[in-house]
Amino acid sequence: MQPGIKRVLRYFLFFVVVAATICFLFLVREVLLSFVLGAILAYLLFRPVLYIEKKGLKRVWAILILYTMVLVVLVFLFYIALPGIAREIGEIADIIPEYAEEIQDMVAKVNNMKMPEQIGTLLQENISKIEDNIYGGLENFVGGFYIFLTRVLAIVFSPILAFYIMNDWEKIRDRFLTTLSPGARREIIAIFEQIDDVLIEFFKGHLMVAVFVGAMVGLSAAVLGVHFPLVLGILSGVTNLIPYFGAFLGGIPAVVVALTQSFRLAVYISIAIIIIQQIEGNIIAPKIIGNKLGMHPLLIVFSLLAGGKLMGIWGMLLAVPTAAVLKVLVGWAYLKIVE
Repeated sequence: MQPGIKRVLRYFLFFVVVAATICFLFLVREVLLSFVLGAILAYLLFRPVLYIEKKGLKRVWAILILYTMVLVVLVFLFYIALPGIAREIGEIADIIPEYAEEIQDMVAKVNNMKMPEQIGTLLQENISKIEDNIYGGLENFVGGFYIFLTRVLAIVFSPILAFYIMNDWEKIRDRFLTTLSPGARREIIAIFEQIDDVLIEFFKGHLMVAVFVGAMVGLSAAVLGVHFPLVLGILSGVTNLIPYFGAFLGGIPAVVVALTQSFRLAVYISIAIIIIQQIEGNIIAPKIIGNKLGMHPLLIVFSLLAGGKLMGIWGMLLAVPTAAVLKVLVGWAYLKIVE
């Protein structure tokens, strides 16, 4: 057998093993949730831990100091924001029946109006869809909160697992690398360095921009007197992690809430969101993020649409970093095949 064919078969077998491993991990995903969350937390915190360790502290103390700092910040934020968020969510739950009654009155008025039968049917169907979406959104929220409670144990254990991963990272890495040949070891290290560069730039840049947008939208809503400024700010920040579509998705709830108060307020909050997005898109994002992912906009849009189709909003949030990682892997595989 020719050496080129052997190389192709070897890499094909490697990808088959990787795919089979991924399928197995997907089947036991509930068990692995703690490990996945712990690995993600360890990845995000490992660089700050190394920075603290360079100051002369042992790794264990660096991790404990960082954990303490993160805990203090979270407690402070929850102490300030959690009561307000809980109050606003309670208010949203209280007014949903009122909006449902208004929708039902609107449906009754449509039924009593003299208009062509087809137009009346079309209006009634769309109003019914809006009502179904409202109830569906509330049901998804309650269901998501229940799922969150059922996975509290996994969330609690994830910092513990992250502690062990960060503390013994070099041992874990070296133990894995010793199972590979020297050539494969160099290739794996090079691949993961590329993936690490892509992911860290994405998370660092987009998280900073999202925090800015969420804070400014929430502050604008509070200053203008729009209801639920904390919830609207959080929604805007989270959706802003989605390139291109995030600004639109995050602006809709704020405008809709303002519109229930007055048309003028909806115009004001729309202007505020447009100004914030212009500052973010033209000044902040280019300096912080730039084009460090090295992905064409068409590829990003396709990834977002595919992620949204497969997993909804979570798919859109994870689409771009996943596509960036796949781009690195596919590029590496292509180079190996054509060599």
